[in-house]
Amino acid sequence: MEEKLFAEFITLLRKKSESTPVIVEGKNDEKLLRRFGIKNIYTLSGKNYFDLVEQLGEQTHEVILLTDVDPQGEKIFKKLSQILEGFNVRVDSSFREYLKKLGVKEVEELKLLLFKG
Repeated sequence: MEEKLFAEFITLLRKKSESTPVIVEGKNDEKLLRRFGIKNIYTLSGKNYFDLVEQLGEQTHEVILLTDVDPQGEKIFKKLSQILEGFNVRVDSSFREYLKKLGVKEVEELKLLLFKG
């Protein structure tokens, strides 16, 4: 079940990232997702949220917000969602739901699923 869900998550994210920016917290998240073939990734580390949102708002009307589902990630998700929506950018949070279903709290933990079984 977990393998199938993981494969579905990666396949859908890979496809959607072709046309929709993916926002992650850090460089390690970005590196891992790139290894899975995910494109169009923006990291938050060291960036001003408003500058990033303003830049993205000029390019797109939707982003995939893939922050961790730990307390810090939830805080970032809420704050950034508000800012994005203020710039009329729709937030796709469906991939965070996959993390929850997979029992993963941090994006970096996805690499552990590769070595299970």
